[in-house]
Amino acid sequence: MIQRVLTAAVGLPVLVAAVWWGGGWLTVLAAMAGVLGIREFYRLLPSGAGSLPIALGAFWAAALIFGGQASGPVSFLTISAVILAAGVFLSLLWLIAVYQGGRPLLALAYLLGGGVCIGFLLAHGVALRELGGAGDLGRDWLLAALLAVFATDTGAFFTGRAVGKHRMAPNVSPNKTWEGAAGGFCCAVISVLAVGQILDLGIPVWQQAVVGASVGVASQAGDLLESKLKRISSVKDTGSIIPGHGGIMDRLDSIVVSIPTVYYLVGAVFKP
Repeated sequence: MIQRVLTAAVGLPVLVAAVWWGGGWLTVLAAMAGVLGIREFYRLLPSGAGSLPIALGAFWAAALIFGGQASGPVSFLTISAVILAAGVFLSLLWLIAVYQGGRPLLALAYLLGGGVCIGFLLAHGVALRELGGAGDLGRDWLLAALLAVFATDTGAFFTGRAVGKHRMAPNVSPNKTWEGAAGGFCCAVISVLAVGQILDLGIPVWQQAVVGASVGVASQAGDLLESKLKRISSVKDTGSIIPGHGGIMDRLDSIVVSIPTVYYLVGAVFKP
């Protein structure tokens, strides 16, 4: 716990500063996280999937993240579609010309999955920061989304330890309980509403609550999905680069699912 708190005390100011300043600062930080996450993702490959080129996956993920920054007046999804198509082409080329391991379709699926699950989903964070152009709307919503993810994680942890009795998914993550999940869900809603009282999020309070509730569900779903991948691969953490927290993927699992949820809800559904 001490390691977790000390790491958060150092890492959170860096993250908040990058979100606040935006531009290249956030993009570079996201690209670094994406490249490190790709490396950890490919460590979770099941036996027989073959040796995948981390460099190709890292380049693909970084291209998607920088594409989110460069979207500007062009649709983020349009740029992402072009990069995804190029990534699929290069992956097929690698499979045909270079790959010599077993189970080629599984190897291809993991190569493509790394770029999509990390690069494309993480790029939504950069695109969300650009929401509303040069104004503060994108910055405020990205801060609200990240805070909601952290609030979900923290609320679920402490609520589960205090009153958790009913296990939610014992075969996937034995320590998670339904009580903890409810606590995390409530904390997500409260955190977004709290940010809405401080910053101008541009939508009514009930819509802010819907966004918070969506993050409360998506965040925990992403955590469970990564726990399942770790179970399949028989590892406890994806890495050890973050003291007290594990690997980059152990921190990104909830973020890469929650940020796109906020991006589409705010940008396409509620439209502040």
